[in-house]
Order: sequence, then structure tokens, then C-alpha cells
Amino acid sequence: MLSFESALTDILATIVAFILFEAILVGQFDIQTLEETLGRAIIVGLVLGFGVGIPWMYVSSKLANAQHSYMLTLGVLFVLFFLANSFGESGALTALVFGLMLGNKKHLSRILKFKLPSVETDDPTHNQITFLVRAFFFVFVGLMASFGQIEYIIFGVLITIAIYYGRTIIGKIILTKRFSQLDRQVTYVMIPRGLAAAVLATYPITMGLPNAEAYPQIVFFIILSSVIITTIGLGKTKSIPPPESMEGGFVKPPEDPHDSK
Repeated sequence: MLSFESALTDILATIVAFILFEAILVGQFDIQTLEETLGRAIIVGLVLGFGVGIPWMYVSSKLANAQHSYMLTLGVLFVLFFLANSFGESGALTALVFGLMLGNKKHLSRILKFKLPSVETDDPTHNQITFLVRAFFFVFVGLMASFGQIEYIIFGVLITIAIYYGRTIIGKIILTKRFSQLDRQVTYVMIPRGLAAAVLATYPITMGLPNAEAYPQIVFFIILSSVIITTIGLGKTKSIPPPESMEGGFVKPPEDPHDSK
């Protein structure tokens, strides 16, 4: 659930950020334009993601035993990403749908009623891409680091605190008692900002927005402080005992005393 939320919020952040950047340049913001842009991005992402992802589930499984087969999947992903961007829509959303197809191919093959070839070796695609993104991310964040103005530090920390309390309030409203205390506490503190925020912070400079140099510095402190809060919060959750879970990860409901009679 948290992995899907992270991917989805990064995509929405990318789409909305570019709409706001354009609104700043034009000097006008239109709700209708926002709705139309989101709608087109979703349609193009679903069409390309499903259209290529479904047949590629079979192809990737067929080639899974071949050496370095993950590079072919990575190449198809890049093609999809740039194809969606060439249409003026979100390549990130297309990549998400494509990844969902590959990540759930065993379940989807049963729904679509076709048999996947047997795979003798583990699929290394996820590990390879994760390593590449993580290595790039930490170098990129380090390049953004600047301690020039104290107001940027204060502003970044205050934004992170607002994100934390806002997430906690929403989590308490949405997460029902079927979620264990451990699951709820972990969800509350999972606020670390990542690569999407870091990349988006550099776009105001390339687009020539006013005060563009402030964005990377503020976002850097948001990323740093959010990671610190998450680390401290996860450390505190270690004292919470894990529940006895049932299928789906939910906690078992309390037994009705009348049932035992």
C-alpha cells in the first residue's frame, strides 16, 4: 500500500508541478486546464501502460532465463516513457502502469487466462533499477546541498513538520481499527521525500521562474528533515509488538464472548 502510494503521489506531484510552473509563467491558473491535463495524462498512461505491459508480461517471462534480459525490459520502459512525453503527457504514469503489469503478472495471468512460461532464475530487473535510481538519487541530492541562507532551512523544516502532522491527521481518519497499531504508526511516519521532489526542484531554474534558486535549497532541507523524522519514527515503532494477522494484513477482529458459549 505504501509503495503504491509513493509511486502515485510522485506522479501526481510531477503533473501538478508542471501545471503550476506553466501557470506562473503565464500568470493565470485555470481549474479546467488542470482537470483536462490530468484526464489526458491518465488516458495516455493507461493505454500505453496496458497496451505494452500486458504482452510484455509474457515476453519478459519467456526471456527471463536469458542473461541480461532485464536490459531489454529497461529499454522498453525508456521507450514508453519518452513516447508518452512526446504526446505531451506523463511518462511517469505510463511507467507506473507498465511496472504494475510486470510486478503482478502471475496474478494477472490467472485473470486473463493465459499461462506464463516457467522461470528458473529470479528476475533481477527490480534490483538493478533500484540500485541505479538510489545511486543517482544520493549523488543528485548531494549536489543540491547549500547552507547559504538560514530562512531556507527554517522554511524547509516547517514544511516537513506540516507534512508530518497533516499525514498523521489523515491517517487517523482513514486507517480503521482493522489496521494494527504497528501498521498505523509506521504509516504515519512514512513521509520521506525522494527523487521526484529533488528533480522537480531544479525545473524552475531551467524554466526561468522568478526566485528559482530558492527551490532546490528549500527542497533539499525538506528531503533531509523528512528522512530524519521517518528514521526516528520507525525507531520508536520497534517497541510496538506485531499483531496476529489474517489474510490481507489486517488484524483479527476481537472474539465475540457469545460465540464461546
